Formats: sequence, structure tokens, C-alpha cells
Amino acid sequence: MSGDTNSKTTVADSVAGTLRRAILSNEYAPGTTLPAERELATSLDVSRLSLRSALSTLEAEGLIAKEHGAGNRVRDFRESGGIEVIGHLMQLSLSGGELPVRLIEQLLEVRRLIAVEVVTLACERSGEDDIRHLRAIVAELHELVTSPRKFMQADLRFAQGMVRATNNLALELLFNTVQRIILGNRGFEAAFMLNASAIVKTYERIVDLLEAGDAEATRRLALRVLERLDGATSAKIRELRDTMDRAKEKKEST
Repeated sequence: MSGDTNSKTTVADSVAGTLRRAILSNEYAPGTTLPAERELATSLDVSRLSLRSALSTLEAEGLIAKEHGAGNRVRDFRESGGIEVIGHLMQLSLSGGELPVRLIEQLLEVRRLIAVEVVTLACERSGEDDIRHLRAIVAELHELVTSPRKFMQADLRFAQGMVRATNNLALELLFNTVQRIILGNRGFEAAFMLNASAIVKTYERIVDLLEAGDAEATRRLALRVLERLDGATSAKIRELRDTMDRAKEKKEST
């Protein structure tokens, strides 16, 4: 880690990443205490200042708690972590050569539940400018189905456009938080690309429904379409996982 010293921020981020992976992989179990700061700084070959910055990041994420006279205690992220932990868990699985099937399915479920309510509100409150904006993004998405990062960014712009069409500031601010987390964690791209073409077609239908202005019909159809889409996506995830497992087994046997 001593080679990664371009800036204190970079070193602190690297240290936070190392400790975060250890916590999320249960190397440091909930309730245990991290090694003393001097010991940690020495083992990671970083300054105490960089280490403390990293520990502050983990504390803000709800992964540790600084206790006076007792050091840094590891917290149970299920009880104290924020939504940003999802991205870190996905990265951890992918870096280990595993596809986090259950986690992706849970993300799809959350997206579906929120999206249905957002679509309903947007149908009641959206205007012509909102519809034009959303159609332009859908057209862009058609051209990006083979470009994971750009597709994900455009997909997020579509979601943001839907949220803005609700005219609900609280939803907009919540979305901003989620968007920053997704863009900051490369592991999310896989989830966006698993069923890209079907997603774009679904968005086309949703925009048509928004323009029609029937909120209840829009809600019912959005729920039905998204359930079917997520089911197909889940099937693809599991198929991909099985392919990865077979390839891994073949490699280990040779």
C-alpha cells in the first residue's frame, strides 16, 4: 500500500476499502474491536492521519463505532449501515469471482416497489416537457445497449426524469443519494446490463402510459411489466451464475 501515496485522500480511500472488505467479509466480526490504531497503521504501512481519515469514513458508513477508551468497535452493518453498503457488497462478491444473485434480486425488488409508486405520481403530475425529456432518453438508451457504463448513466437519467416528474423534492433528494452510490460503485453495471433491451422496451411503454394520463392503469401495468421483466432478469442472472460456476470448476480441475 506504500506505493499508493499520490494524495492523502487516495491513501485514506485505499485504507477504508481494505478495512471495509475485511468487515463485510467477516474477518472482523460484529462486536469485535479493530486492532489499535498504531498497530493498524504499521500493518497497512500508512500514516496515522490517513488511517484516522479512513476510520472516519467507515464510521460515517455505520460499519464501526469509536468508543472512548475501547477503540473502534465493528458494528453489524444490517443494523447500522446505509444503502451505500450494497455497492460495496456487490464489489466484494464480483472481485471474488462470484455473482451476487440474491443481492441483485433484492435490488430489483426494491427498484420495482419504488418505481411503481414513482410512475403513479409522475402520471398524475407530469407535463409535456417531462414526456419529451423521457422519450429523448429512451431513444438514447436504444443506442447504448452494448455500452455498460453509458447505458447505466442514461438509465439513471431516465429514473431521475421520472422522479422529477413527480414534483416531490424528498424523492428527488433520495434519488440523488442513490445515484451517487451507484455511480461510485462499478459493481452495479452488471445489474443494469442483464436485460438491457427489455428494459428499454419497458420504458417506452411506461412513457406511453404517462402521456395517456390514466394513473391507476399506469400503476397496474407498470407493476405487471416490471414483475415480468425482473423475473426474466433473475433467470438470466442465475443462468450466468451457473455458467461462471461451470467455468470455475473446469479451471480448477485442469
